[in-house]
Amino acid sequence: MSAARTSPPMGLRLRDFGVTPVFASTVVALTVAGQLSMFGFILLLMHISDGVVDTRNSDTLIAFAMLFTLVVVFSAAYDHLRSAMLGAVAERFGMRLQAQALQAAIRNAVRTDSGEGLSVLEDINQFRRFLGGSAITAFLDLITAGMALGMLFYIDTGLGLIGLAGIVLATLLGLVMYRATRELVQTSRAKSRDTSGELSGQLVHPDLVRGIGLLPATMFRWQARYGNSLDSLDATHRRVNAIQGLESVITEAFGLAVKVYACYLIFIHVGSLGMMLAAYMFSNSAVHPFSTLFRTWDSWAFALQAWRRLQQVLRQDGAPRVLPPDPEAPRSLLLEDVTFWPTGREKPVVAGVTLRLPPGTAVVIQGPNGVGKSTLLRLTLGLLAPTSGRVLLDGQDTHFCDRAELGARIGYLPQDVQMLDGTVFDNIGRGPDAAAADVVAAARMAGAHELIGRLPLGYQTPAGATSGLSAGQRRMIGLARALYREPGLLILDEPEVGLDGMARAAMRGAVQTTRARGGVVLVVTHEPRTWLDVTDLCLLLGPGGTWQVQPVDPQAEQTGGRLAAVG
Repeated sequence: MSAARTSPPMGLRLRDFGVTPVFASTVVALTVAGQLSMFGFILLLMHISDGVVDTRNSDTLIAFAMLFTLVVVFSAAYDHLRSAMLGAVAERFGMRLQAQALQAAIRNAVRTDSGEGLSVLEDINQFRRFLGGSAITAFLDLITAGMALGMLFYIDTGLGLIGLAGIVLATLLGLVMYRATRELVQTSRAKSRDTSGELSGQLVHPDLVRGIGLLPATMFRWQARYGNSLDSLDATHRRVNAIQGLESVITEAFGLAVKVYACYLIFIHVGSLGMMLAAYMFSNSAVHPFSTLFRTWDSWAFALQAWRRLQQVLRQDGAPRVLPPDPEAPRSLLLEDVTFWPTGREKPVVAGVTLRLPPGTAVVIQGPNGVGKSTLLRLTLGLLAPTSGRVLLDGQDTHFCDRAELGARIGYLPQDVQMLDGTVFDNIGRGPDAAAADVVAAARMAGAHELIGRLPLGYQTPAGATSGLSAGQRRMIGLARALYREPGLLILDEPEVGLDGMARAAMRGAVQTTRARGGVVLVVTHEPRTWLDVTDLCLLLGPGGTWQVQPVDPQAEQTGGRLAAVG
């Protein structure tokens, strides 16, 4: 297989969401401009204190007051623009990545047979909150700290040295706080998460918990673990509060040192009251960003972890590139040397399956549990990428495709039929905008029209997880969804399970109708007798990826032929 078909999708790049060098430069420029405006305000305030007040010139005082107002307005405007730009990036990140990551999560769940991939949505929210939160602005305010420190040295070298000492103390104290609370925070969060998860798991089946009298034991166990998690959280808060109290003492001591030194300068006729006021404000601007930096450190750490996980998921399970249809491929379903060999397995699950199924062909797929029947269906649907080989539907690679376009040509009835939130009509029509004639036609073809007519609201009956539909009703509605708009490929995974004779007859009729109009049908089953007279071939799967194809003998049901005896 060529590298062009197997290379993974590109990972995340911040520039794809608007974080370009120009954007970063603009945000930094707005930060500098806002602080320059504020520093200008401080210097003008110092000038008023030292000069204008003594002269009692009201016109000058009014002019300075108007200038101060403009400075404050411009500074606030710069800060607002900076926040708006960061918020826009966060919103763009969430909107552009939400659907992409959700699809990657589903692909991850398909590939790994687990729901762990859905955690990527939490990672998106984590990084989105980081982009729009205070962690980035706190980091940008370090620029402010450097500028303020420079102003302190400009006013007086001694004030600059005091400001530098305050920055060093604030940084060391922040580092101590981070290291002293990191493990406690992680432990308390893990305990809280595990406790909530345990209770949620117990309450998944509330009837069982209440029915056999497990509620008191469940609550006793949960309450004990919940109390333990609260104790851990309280210990974390006590340590944080203690360190923050120490930080407050040091901050007050630092402010006092600035005032005392400024008073000393006034005493020796080097400083002034305005200089003291400016020094105090500059010292706060210099030290405060460093004291808050480590308070937002967890946000940086969690955002970095979320970013790395998103990078990994989207590289591994991101949308594959779309390959154009093979112009030389005939109209058919083609499985060409399809192999699937997961990492760490001694033998492949599927090995070199090659089938060319022309229009109007129906195939029964058989084999013991665990030999790869569902895997082969996923490969055929394009939900899994084959280790080698390819699957073409009318010339289009089913994995490297536009999923929305190809999905409209495929009908799929899985073993576990899931109804989406919405009405029966929405589920059959794969959305609320379907044509009513197409929905009814699919329901009639599936033999579900009369069943739906007996529901309380007919086609407008809710069909979600809490709708109360029986398993048989969901399966018939799922078949109608699979037959919607006459798909060219129909895949049924053990469709007869839990159905009575009339429903099975409807299933067989749907297969016959699909064959008659030129569709290709794949049926995974443990009951081949049900399908002998409506299928053409039998694909027998064995352990280690072994397989063979046999023609179907319609008389096997009566004669005890080979298919009736298989698996």
